[in-house]
Amino acid sequence: MKNPLAKATPEVGYQTVEWDMLKPPDERVMPLRHTNRLKLSDMSVRPDQNLTEYSLVDRAGNTYTQADFDQIPETPDPERLDEVLRKVKSSSGKQRRVALAHLAPMTAVAPAACAAAVEPMVELLATSPPAVQGEALNVLTTIGESDPERTHPAVDPAVALLNSGTHSLLWNEAVPFLAMFAEHDASAVTAAVPALATRLRAESANTNDVARILAAIGRSQPDALIDVVPKLEVFLETEPGRAHVWILTAIGHLSKEHPDMTVEVVPTAGELLSHEGLALRSNAAGVLADIAGEYPTEVKPWAPDAIGLLADDDAQVRQNAVAILARVAAEHPDAVRPASEELLAVLEDDLDRTRFNACWALNYINATEAVDALREVAATDPAGDVRSVAALAVDNIEN
Repeated sequence: MKNPLAKATPEVGYQTVEWDMLKPPDERVMPLRHTNRLKLSDMSVRPDQNLTEYSLVDRAGNTYTQADFDQIPETPDPERLDEVLRKVKSSSGKQRRVALAHLAPMTAVAPAACAAAVEPMVELLATSPPAVQGEALNVLTTIGESDPERTHPAVDPAVALLNSGTHSLLWNEAVPFLAMFAEHDASAVTAAVPALATRLRAESANTNDVARILAAIGRSQPDALIDVVPKLEVFLETEPGRAHVWILTAIGHLSKEHPDMTVEVVPTAGELLSHEGLALRSNAAGVLADIAGEYPTEVKPWAPDAIGLLADDDAQVRQNAVAILARVAAEHPDAVRPASEELLAVLEDDLDRTRFNACWALNYINATEAVDALREVAATDPAGDVRSVAALAVDNIEN
């Protein structure tokens, strides 16, 4: 008789199967579509029905029934950690997988108390099947969220999983772990940059976490992104709305240091100045402000959009917009001159840098109508650098 599970085993992880007891033994198993998951701890067994039974099956053909799940207490008890870790270390196959499914909720309720699980989980990342690696990464991520440094030994093995031979389900388990750790120490995950940038546009990718890692790396080590800038630009141009905030954040960090490397993103960032999403238009304006410092001509076409943002409700958006206009005005005053009234209005803005750049912009456009207001700023503004640039603007305009 043929093995009834031969055509029901998943490539990785676990699949729900239906057993129709009215059919012949070698025909009674039917895998249920769209039930495949990587981690046993994420799954449950459907209740049996009349003449129909359900179970889970793994790649090795092991079946998991409610009796297996009944071994896991409904209330996780971290005091049983040593017992569960012994089972993980001493067993293999199905027994190890059930023990890991027991460990996962225990770690979730008491991550600090389960710190001893880190070392055995790191060992499992090396040569275990993907489903076991996935459970180990889940445990490591949970522990790392409360004590990231403790999980540092898992970073390199997790980065090593980011290759073309890794199943997408395991990829998407490694990425949240690396995203968690990148917030703690992005320098430890820079080796993952090429693989992450390549993965950005994959339909099965956890794009938001991938982009979040790149943004964290850009914040601490922007040079690490230089080689993947073209991929980031293509992503912004071709993937509407998906994780754009994080990618713009990554590009923004790089543009502060190397605007020459990000100038190609100007048209895309310019279009996002009118986006209804606050974070997107703020980040887009920030990127353009950085690039305009060295490439005002390339940013000039977006000056009208920046002028429109001077009335934005968000203070950071206004600050970024004024920075764009001040830097464009230094080379192209005519492009910014229509904004004289709006620039006068933001001389009373709450943020010092907004007032500072507004003074510079009014200076560059020779705004004679702003002299009285600038003189008042020079005399009363609480920020010394704002008073200084306002006084300079008055002198330049009057002379």
